[in-house]
Amino acid sequence: GTSSPPGATAGGKVPWGSLVATAMDPKGSRELQQLLPKLSKGQLARARDELAPHMHALSRHTFGNYLVSKLAPLAPMHAALAAAFRGRVVELLCHAQGSRVVQAYLAAAAPAEAESLVSELDGHVVECALDTHGSWGVCVAFRHTHAPFLVAQVAKHVAALCTQQHGVRVVQQLLHEAASAGMDISAAVGSLLEGELGYLAAHPFGNYAVQAALRHAAPSQRVAMLDALLPSTLALSGSKHGSNVAEMLLMLASVEQLEAVRRQIFGPPDTPVDLAELPQLRALMSSPFGNYVLQALLRKLKDGRRSAALQLVERHISDDNFGRAILAAASSA
Repeated sequence: GTSSPPGATAGGKVPWGSLVATAMDPKGSRELQQLLPKLSKGQLARARDELAPHMHALSRHTFGNYLVSKLAPLAPMHAALAAAFRGRVVELLCHAQGSRVVQAYLAAAAPAEAESLVSELDGHVVECALDTHGSWGVCVAFRHTHAPFLVAQVAKHVAALCTQQHGVRVVQQLLHEAASAGMDISAAVGSLLEGELGYLAAHPFGNYAVQAALRHAAPSQRVAMLDALLPSTLALSGSKHGSNVAEMLLMLASVEQLEAVRRQIFGPPDTPVDLAELPQLRALMSSPFGNYVLQALLRKLKDGRRSAALQLVERHISDDNFGRAILAAASSA
């Protein structure tokens, strides 16, 4: 006959005395994930007592971590999990498997316990935010605690975080979550304003932080960002990353600001303009990125200004630019 491999459960029975070995086995871990949440209160307490001394090791284990994550929502397990994580939160959040487990626990823990564990990140926010796994952990930690020190430390180091793939994820999500919760994000936006805002707006990662700040900043800081960036709209339009910011600038710009950009591209209104004198229009129409910025501007222009601009676009169509696509988009808007 056949027998269960070492570490596997037999016929759905709990392998008391070998729960840890079973959790470290790929098949055994899957079976325990199905089995343990269905246990009675007394059996669950017995499982907790057997697993508790090994929770930290299991949290870092390739297969064991899935079981610990599955146990995280179960209230009888919370004290044992908190004890296993205490003093080790930074280490676990920056670990491929450990980060997943701590995130699952923070999502289920009582607010006070979650805040207690997250406080261990104080002074280590940048270290975690720049780590692949730690960055997701910081985002989840903030979502479940709204700890002010996380916002403060991200604000202090926002320039360094913005130019890193994982760091900018933290900046984006904290700005969104904090603003949604009514928290003050002015220090983070202020750091962006005081730094190389134009450089970040065109940066492969930094542009996402600039967009998030434009979206969530208080009105006065948004105006300051628009004043700083709108003069660079055409320069930003020429790059993949900068063009995303340029489109957002046009969405948020005032009527007066839009008119200034329109004049740069189409010239003074009601003036016959030789086509050769519209280099900015030609550049935008020929750019795989800039043509979308031009479409965004056309959507914002009103009545006579819009129809005059569309006529100039039509006169400028050629086989090697995006003029037809721009007109098609304008007609369907």
